[in-house]
Amino acid sequence: MNGTKRTMSTLMSTVLTLSLLAGCSAGGNPETKGADLKPGASSASTDANKPKPALKVLGFNVAFDPNTDPVAKDVEERTGYKVNYSVLPKDKPEEKLNIEIASGTEYDILDLTPSQFYTLVAQGALQPIDELVNKNGTNMKQAISASSWELGKYNGKLYGVPQKNERANIEKTMILRQDILTELGLKIPETLDELYQTLKTVKEKKPDMIPLTGNNMDVFMIYSGFNLYTDWSEVNGQLLPRIKQPAMKDYMAFMRKLYTEGLLDKDWAVNKTAQAQEKFVSGKSFMISGSWNDASNMNAAFTKNVPTGKMGYMLPLKGADGKAGVQMEDKLLYVHAIPKSSKHAEDAIKFMDAKLQMDTFTFLTLGEKGTTFNEENGVYSPIMPIFTEKRGNAYWFLDGIQEVKYADMWLARLRRTPTLFEAFNAINKDFDKYAKKNPIAFMPPIEVVGKNQASLTQKETDYFIKLLLGGESIENFDKFIKDWDNSGGNDVVKAVNEWYKTTKK
Repeated sequence: MNGTKRTMSTLMSTVLTLSLLAGCSAGGNPETKGADLKPGASSASTDANKPKPALKVLGFNVAFDPNTDPVAKDVEERTGYKVNYSVLPKDKPEEKLNIEIASGTEYDILDLTPSQFYTLVAQGALQPIDELVNKNGTNMKQAISASSWELGKYNGKLYGVPQKNERANIEKTMILRQDILTELGLKIPETLDELYQTLKTVKEKKPDMIPLTGNNMDVFMIYSGFNLYTDWSEVNGQLLPRIKQPAMKDYMAFMRKLYTEGLLDKDWAVNKTAQAQEKFVSGKSFMISGSWNDASNMNAAFTKNVPTGKMGYMLPLKGADGKAGVQMEDKLLYVHAIPKSSKHAEDAIKFMDAKLQMDTFTFLTLGEKGTTFNEENGVYSPIMPIFTEKRGNAYWFLDGIQEVKYADMWLARLRRTPTLFEAFNAINKDFDKYAKKNPIAFMPPIEVVGKNQASLTQKETDYFIKLLLGGESIENFDKFIKDWDNSGGNDVVKAVNEWYKTTKK
């Protein structure tokens, strides 16, 4: 449910970083009305006889026409606004967005990814909306937390209505063959040693099966065994990226050991995600690094190819200290902004605010209770198939969310697919125990970070792959880190820590 940007080279590289560094809380204090936002008059108190203009909205690419979706009609009936919806192309969306803005096309609302938002606001292409929200944003000020409102600001002024992900959650896991564990009399591994012994047993007892497949340096459940929980961590008062933490050397050495002993897919270095998943769903691999969404997406093919198979999920491994954890998915998804070309800025805010009135928000996202969904004791469940028919695309029409209540309401969407909810629930049942927050979750784009992040990440990946294949030695790890530092790494760490200090004031 979430982009990158292309405009002016320096800015461009800056904002591309956002997606790499993001992560934050989807919850919020329901009593908080928004940072520096004063209580204002409800939009309902304005002249009811004044005709409402038709609004134009530009959103992210989807495979359906928003104008003919059932939600569009219900939005119009509930808000009183006729809306003409357009979508960006699937290929090169930023290029099209730039053209639309540069040509002065009169959109009233732009549904922007974080990188798109920061680029346009830095270019001066968006209208500040502080006063409009104070005057007409009664519902949105209640729905969106103070910390979230900060994400829609630039140089102290508000330029967009922020929309965080629906619910903070653990997304990463290791998907394994529970049926094979049962067959071999094994349990799901909980430590690094147990993982090693399990993979070794699989190799011995199932010689035609790949013990662990994947295609990425980042295997988050294994990271946990080395206490490497988040992309950045505070060490002695200083933030350091995972690659700079001493335990990273031990992690790479462990992965090298798995590879040399044939416990890691020999094609790890060249696998694409689809190739690794094909090996798992075809029954050729015992375990794969992935997510709860991957588990659901693979289920149909897995069930067809391995009808007696059963998926299981490995939680974060315990380190030597008995602790375990993994970075939570908690991030800014979109910012809903008003371009300077809009002649209906006040109505755009009124429109977005009306959609966040609690009864209206519930209706637009879930439909009618007893018809498209049920709710009992705070548990929301879809009535199928009408829920998907009426509200399957409701996510596209969001302009911010009721942050506290939607966290539970959103689960109705996952419950439409039993395997999806099963995987989500299995991985998140101990969320409070394992979820760790990335301290730079909502760091704004920083030029030096954007300038160097891609090349540094590639440098890390290259070293790891060479290490796996035997073209590099773990003994050269410290030498590699010095090269990383001199290739812009030191500048990135310095810039991030300078920003981090401002959060401590």
